[in-house]
Amino acid sequence: KEEGDREISSSRDSPQVRLKKPRKARTAFTDHQLAQLERSFERQKYLSVQDRMELAASLNLTDTQVKTWYQNRR
Repeated sequence: KEEGDREISSSRDSPQVRLKKPRKARTAFTDHQLAQLERSFERQKYLSVQDRMELAASLNLTDTQVKTWYQNRR
C-alpha cells in the first residue's frame, strides 16, 4: 500500500464507532396520571426523592418517568 492509502478507512473499520442504544418509547400518560401529576405540581414544584418515589408508585410509573415529567413541566 502507498502512504495515502493507510489514512483512509471506512467507518466500519474504525474502532471508535459505537452502536447507539435504541430510544425508549415515549410515555403515554393516562388522564388520571396527568391530573395527579398536575395536582402534585401545583402544591410542590420540586419533589424530594421520597415524595417522587411515592408518587410514582401510586401512579404505577417509574421514578424516572415522574422526574422527567416534572423537569419538562418546570
